[in-house]
Amino acid sequence: MRGFHRLHELRMENDAAGFAMREAAPRFARMAGRHENGTAPRAVVAYQLFQTPAELARRMAATLAPKPRARILEPSAGLGRLLDALQPFNPSEVVAVELAADCAGELFRQEREGVTIKQRDFLTIEPEEIGTFDAVLMNPPFHMRSDIKHIEHARRFLRPSGRLVALCLAGYKRAETFQSLADTWEVLPAGTFKDAGTNVATVLFSITQ
Repeated sequence: MRGFHRLHELRMENDAAGFAMREAAPRFARMAGRHENGTAPRAVVAYQLFQTPAELARRMAATLAPKPRARILEPSAGLGRLLDALQPFNPSEVVAVELAADCAGELFRQEREGVTIKQRDFLTIEPEEIGTFDAVLMNPPFHMRSDIKHIEHARRFLRPSGRLVALCLAGYKRAETFQSLADTWEVLPAGTFKDAGTNVATVLFSITQ
């Protein structure tokens, strides 16, 4: 039975990646050549970049509900949707980690106050290098169970009583790994990430350390 669940999750992940590539190609083809005068939007493409919808990002930050002056980790920062959602909570520092060079370049250009950006593979960073945090907010990559690896690694950075709010793939293995630890566990409505280029089913959950 577990083999069936594994094959089903792999199919979901592969379908999501294929859907994203097919959906993105015409959009970026149309945008080619629109940047001569610097007024067109910047097109950034990165593998496994599915931006968190702005409303969902705000909801995730509200679920995290960090105290003022909290130190917060965002391990898969993408183009900064979750960083924007955290600003009203007045954190002392947000450490944003992003591997993709194009995404990291955009984050550096955005120059958010109080945000420290590291262009790194999050899984290669240890708590001894960047310290521990009061809270973690994350939308990790999903492919080949990367979300499980990233979330488990992120928990190592939490201080006692720290809180993590994350998205993961809605699948058997994720539920088996995290649901018993979760304070909250919600399968999000179908189509939540449609505008980001994927119809993959997702879960929003929180864990208190």
